[in-house]
Amino acid sequence: MSRKRSEIKSKKSYKNYSKIILIIIIIILVVLIVMAVSHLPSDGNNESEEQNNESDGKWLFALDTYIAQVGSMEQYSTGYIPTLVIININGDIIHRDSGVHTKAQLMDYVNIAQNPSSSQSLGSAPDFTLQTFDGGTFKLSENIGKVVILDFMAVRCPPCAQQMPELYKLKKELGNSIVILSIDVDAAYGYETEEQVRNAYEEYIHD
Repeated sequence: MSRKRSEIKSKKSYKNYSKIILIIIIIILVVLIVMAVSHLPSDGNNESEEQNNESDGKWLFALDTYIAQVGSMEQYSTGYIPTLVIININGDIIHRDSGVHTKAQLMDYVNIAQNPSSSQSLGSAPDFTLQTFDGGTFKLSENIGKVVILDFMAVRCPPCAQQMPELYKLKKELGNSIVILSIDVDAAYGYETEEQVRNAYEEYIHD
């Protein structure tokens, strides 16, 4: 009798262990499935991410006209192009210089512009409004809180063309945390048109 009881107990123990192991396996499988599903975005999310990437990779283009004359303002102009003016989150100019800037240099200035207390101001950036190529309006004072880079350029200027890829790399990395506005200053004198700018820099212009 004792032997039979022992066998019965062994069978019950075996069944209990089997159930526990089966439950553990099921839990592990459920956890793995949930993790796999959570890392597989839906088609809608893919489309949203592509749109965000496209948005992050573009910047604004505009023409300086006789009405705006942004490029001729003393606070912005260096007399040469390309000229980059970097405005911090408080709306103060922290850098203004001509010549081609590398992405690494620009990144340093952006970091400074994001921490106004660590930078010396060259004065408040004068407000202006321009019509942009995408049909919108850019008003500088409406962009307080973001780092703004003003790129004064022209189609006829080879260094300006060299500057574009560096700006593009910066914009792709930092996305919508910065605003880049490229302004063709030769338009103020009637030398260049929007069509010419589009033809020269179409790979960077996304309406």
